[in-house]
Amino acid sequence: MLLRPILIAILLFLTACDGQKVVNNTKVDFKQVDWYAKRAAESYRSEQDIKSAFPDTVWVATTPSTQVQYFLERNNQNQILTIRGTDNLKNIREDAEYIQSRNPKLNIYVHSGFDEDAYQIFQEIAPKLKKDTPVIVTGHSLGAAIATLLMMYLHEEGYELGLSINFGQPKVTNRKGAQKYRFLPLLRVVDENDLVPLVPPRDFLDSIHGAYEHIGPEVILLSGKYYVYQTHHESEKDAVNSFWRNLGDISVEEHFMQHYLQNIASKLDGAEAVSYQQRERYIQD
Repeated sequence: MLLRPILIAILLFLTACDGQKVVNNTKVDFKQVDWYAKRAAESYRSEQDIKSAFPDTVWVATTPSTQVQYFLERNNQNQILTIRGTDNLKNIREDAEYIQSRNPKLNIYVHSGFDEDAYQIFQEIAPKLKKDTPVIVTGHSLGAAIATLLMMYLHEEGYELGLSINFGQPKVTNRKGAQKYRFLPLLRVVDENDLVPLVPPRDFLDSIHGAYEHIGPEVILLSGKYYVYQTHHESEKDAVNSFWRNLGDISVEEHFMQHYLQNIASKLDGAEAVSYQQRERYIQD
């Protein structure tokens, strides 16, 4: 007699899940997100502009081989390291180097182009960092990818890591690498129509070292006050076919940091989470 009610309850539960209306109501502090975004945007400007915008800046430098600019702020609470995204032809070549190489220090396979920049910056910046003060790392696009790899290097050297929020990050490692560093305090912010966070596609070179996979939860920016929050597991599940399914809807302009700033600004006075499956209702054409 009890079997039927139990089956009905299970059916209702599965129907609710299959209806794709479940909303992850994890609250996102968009004022905090904006704090990081302003730094990621400023990294594209001159040293003078950076120091004017952020007076705590103690170091501005550029990698010698690939010309990636980054800057370091230091105050009593944190050390904040911001890395610029794609800005020149050398950076574009780095973005395109999708071949994974084994990193002996991290003991995982990583995107070889991003890793070259990350290790250069790590070698330059590590002597300037204090181990008794949390290090916050942020960036956009290529800079976001480098930031994530830098977090791995800093962790291995015993530095304390603060929360990282980055923007439009492409993938940097495979599933084993993502599982090893899943504990990193990282939140990825992406625009629904930004192609870069979806690359490399899940079926690109999968047979060599395994599919590329993201680390950490994800906030998807929709139009106006709306957004989607996904855990690491949810974002990877939904990303399997996203590159090819959404290829025709991609806008290059929506990868630019200025667009991210505008989209974040629309959520500062109040934001509302919606389900991943309902997001198309809230995408601006």
